Amino acid sequence: MNKMDLDMPTEATTVEDKPRAKLWATVKRLAIFAAPVVVLALVAALFALMIATGPKPEEKTDAPHPPAVQYAVAHARPSVIAISVQGETRPRSEATLAAQVAGRIVWISPRFVDGGAFTQGEVLARVDEADYRLAVVRARAQVAQSEEALAREEAEAELARQDWQALGRGDPPPLAVREPQLAQARAQLAASQAALRSAELDLSRASIRAPFTGRIRDRRVTVGDYVGPGTPTAVMFATDTMEVRLPLTDADLASMRIPVGFTASSANPGPVARITSVTGGRSMTWEGRLVRTEASVDAQTRLVYGVVEVRDPFSARQPAPLAPGMFVAARLEGSSRETLVAAPRSALKRNEFVYVVTPQNTIDIRQVRAAQTTADEVLFREGVADGERVVVSVLTSPRQGMAVTPINRAGETSTTPAAPSELRD
Repeated sequence: MNKMDLDMPTEATTVEDKPRAKLWATVKRLAIFAAPVVVLALVAALFALMIATGPKPEEKTDAPHPPAVQYAVAHARPSVIAISVQGETRPRSEATLAAQVAGRIVWISPRFVDGGAFTQGEVLARVDEADYRLAVVRARAQVAQSEEALAREEAEAELARQDWQALGRGDPPPLAVREPQLAQARAQLAASQAALRSAELDLSRASIRAPFTGRIRDRRVTVGDYVGPGTPTAVMFATDTMEVRLPLTDADLASMRIPVGFTASSANPGPVARITSVTGGRSMTWEGRLVRTEASVDAQTRLVYGVVEVRDPFSARQPAPLAPGMFVAARLEGSSRETLVAAPRSALKRNEFVYVVTPQNTIDIRQVRAAQTTADEVLFREGVADGERVVVSVLTSPRQGMAVTPINRAGETSTTPAAPSELRD
């Protein structure tokens, strides 16, 4: 057997195996792509079987449990309404002192300095008086001449009247008895006397005097300066009363029961005001009163400004001078004590609502107006009664008449109406 005979069966076998290999590769590829689809189908079938054979949920027929709320008991007590605001001090009287006559400043008072104190009528500076003294002398001489002319006219008028009577012609005409000349002499005397008073007045105005008791804010002249009528010499303010202008809201006015345009009187002297400021590293307090409120509302801020007066702010009785321009805190206190209902600050919702827990454990939503609000509590004149339970916790979507489960601050649940004695604990 030769080599050719041995190779012939091998070649025949290879030709027959090729279709089988191709078929097997096709089957393998189909299996690879079909396997995920089969797995997903099996999982879906298993999930559907579990849903179909699983237990069905029972329908809940019980009513929903009322939401729990924390409450506090409102208490009535005697209280004094007080509000705190801030403002700036200013003098009640402030003026620019001006010269009334012309001349050169020849003397100034040692107190005529910035910050200097003076009393009403005190001479602060003098203008050169020489010209005004001479004017007084001339005016007096003119008065003397006018008096002499009047006396002469009176004598001549009397002689003329006697002569006319001697003639026996009845009542004399005015010109015959020199009545026009007499009237002219009297007018001339009156003019001379007026000129004398004017000259004396100018002489007195050469001394620049303080119009009131106060302090110098700004001195503007010194010795040697020439001034004319109306020339400013100093800016000064009175120290008898200092004012504090305070911004008040409508709620503040309602709390203090003060109307717009209020003016203090003997029957209603106004609320007491305690003014506080830190001066020299120490807290100082002055006492005053709210004496008036302005009769208009600020169009931009919607505020009404009140004015507090502090008497004798520079006296020795005060802890320190209350100077103009100081920023101070003011606490206004009501003039009388009144019975108000107090509740925790958290009881006031959105600054105008209170949720009251009724004896049936339902919510009564009330719109109220607080008489006073502090960081810890809120006071009511009306809207909340003594002993009522008010919600102090957060209540989402409250509704009128909504049932709740009240819990007091001790954590105890109240499912029945509280007794009156319990409400007052």
